Amino acid sequence: MLLLLGHAGLASAQGIVDIRYSGNTATVVIPDDVIGVSQTVQGANVVITSTTNDTEYVYHVSGASNNGSLVINGQYKLTLQLDGLTLTNSHGGAAIDVECGKRIAVELVDGTVSSLSDIATGGQKAALYFKGHPEFRGGGTLNVTGKLKHAIAAKEYIELKPSLGTINILGAAGDGIHCGRGVQDPEKNYFLMRGGAVNIEKAADEGIDADDYGTIRLLGGGISITVGDGATGLKADSTIVVEDGLLNILVSGNDADGLLSRYSTTLRGGRVDIQVKGDGSKGVKTKNNTAADATVKGGGLLTIEGGRLDIVASGGVLTDEATGDTDRCMAISADADLRQTGGDVRLTVMGTEAATHNVKGTEQHPGGNWTLSRQPWVTDALVSHYDMTLFVTLNIGGQPVSDYSQLAVGAFIGDQCAGCVAVPADGGYLILRVHNSSMAASAIAFRYYDYTTATERQLQAAEPVNFAQDAVVGTPSNPVVLSYTTGSEGIPVLRLPDGSASPCYDLQGRPTGVRPVGHGIYVRKNQKMIK
Repeated sequence: MLLLLGHAGLASAQGIVDIRYSGNTATVVIPDDVIGVSQTVQGANVVITSTTNDTEYVYHVSGASNNGSLVINGQYKLTLQLDGLTLTNSHGGAAIDVECGKRIAVELVDGTVSSLSDIATGGQKAALYFKGHPEFRGGGTLNVTGKLKHAIAAKEYIELKPSLGTINILGAAGDGIHCGRGVQDPEKNYFLMRGGAVNIEKAADEGIDADDYGTIRLLGGGISITVGDGATGLKADSTIVVEDGLLNILVSGNDADGLLSRYSTTLRGGRVDIQVKGDGSKGVKTKNNTAADATVKGGGLLTIEGGRLDIVASGGVLTDEATGDTDRCMAISADADLRQTGGDVRLTVMGTEAATHNVKGTEQHPGGNWTLSRQPWVTDALVSHYDMTLFVTLNIGGQPVSDYSQLAVGAFIGDQCAGCVAVPADGGYLILRVHNSSMAASAIAFRYYDYTTATERQLQAAEPVNFAQDAVVGTPSNPVVLSYTTGSEGIPVLRLPDGSASPCYDLQGRPTGVRPVGHGIYVRKNQKMIK
């Protein structure tokens, strides 16, 4: 007998077991046509045992309980439908534990929001755990919090279907999403995303982790991850491949990585945006493993064939207190080769300590666009919703500046840099975009930075300039003149604990006191470098 659940757009199956939570109790209804399925219910804790090996049943779960759980035991594939379920296991254990080593279709009922959580005690691997391989689909929303270890974990692969709605990881003591079976198996240990939206916050370890020779492959949808201290946005024990979709990662923590592959990373399409704010952190890191106990040995290759990669690195230097070793914030770190045959790569460094990239092997750019830029001050236009435009020129010691190759000009509102420009337009003037978090008529101050001496100096405008939303101040033919009188002392950008000024660094993070390499904006097209 074929039964249909009364929710538009959901798949049908040959039998539906209805599980409903209400406070400290739960009810289970097993229809007559569902053969070989039994139940045990204690309060709001439900254990389902299935002995079928040829029929896929549907387990429709709804209701709410702050003291409940669901365990499904079986040997055959099944469908788990989450229909506005709110479930917290407050006695230790997963909120939902599917102990079936087969394919599990997880359907988020359209228009509903389900929330799952565990507590920080017990022996569970995750708040939502699968012994087999779950495939998520359906247009609803799923919120998961893992307070002991992972939020979502599977012993085998995890796949997100094109029809998926939204998965929100609201916190995890371990990984946000984890897959891996404890043994090397590239055929089964992978994370595959075809669609939907995944948002991950407050994951203590990895946002998404494909363990045990695991791979990550993105074919569509969107992922947003915030990365804290020592954590990683996406980590694969072998390869990461991005073919389509949107990946947005904020690396706010120290000693953290946006993308980390222990063999290779390949970008073929889509868009990857990464902000790296932590000291010693990396936007994209490809690692070469030589340790005897490494799961995957060798590697470190980064290949860019298409799509767009945009990384802004603004962190500082991380010092190991025990060894004194230092690690610099960097947009890209490749232990082997970097090869670009297509796509659009834009690496931006803010501040005086970060670097754009370090490649230990061979770096090649036979195709695509490769853009490097740096500015001496850190700005954050993403949190500033308002902006204005200024046309300016620089005058030093009574003489107009014509060579900006070693200079940058910044606009400041208070102590915060609100805009920076280093490359003049064709007419010799600078176009300076100024960003502000409010529409208030705040006073704008100006500074310029000299890369040859690693100092910055105050500039004076002929007339006061105040911020005004969407305003344009100056014109190409009559720009605002910013002046500095030589002879006054410069302001060191960074003071060390002993009071001495630090050196500036080039784009690759090498300390230098004279003419840093490539601090302006450069675009590499094929083998030609164009400033």
